[in-house]
Amino acid sequence: MTRLPQIFSGFSGTAGRFGGIAGQILQDRLELLALELREAKIRFIQALLLTCFAVVFSLLGFLLLVLTGLYLLPPEWRIYGMVVMIAASILTAWTVFIVLCRLLSGKLLAFDQSLSELKKDMACFSTGS
Repeated sequence: MTRLPQIFSGFSGTAGRFGGIAGQILQDRLELLALELREAKIRFIQALLLTCFAVVFSLLGFLLLVLTGLYLLPPEWRIYGMVVMIAASILTAWTVFIVLCRLLSGKLLAFDQSLSELKKDMACFSTGS
């Protein structure tokens, strides 16, 4: 009878240590996830701001370029010049859209490090049959 409390105290001590280790691992993984989320948010905001500035200044520059080109053309060719500029603008916009779609579809997951760490943890704690 005196051995039964010792066995239970050994199991409870082991379970307590295992729970502490599991809690620490979970806390580390959540901190990593929060850090990656913060980094992803910062990258997104930077990309959004840079894209907005690039679009505004590109449109302004392109508009001035088109107006200068049309101004330099003889008056009877201006309508043809405008048609060429419209076609070039549409073709350029379509090309940029396709490149953007390919770029966005090829990116890795935002939380790739957290997922790989969780997979390592699962492999470490799985008992394999």
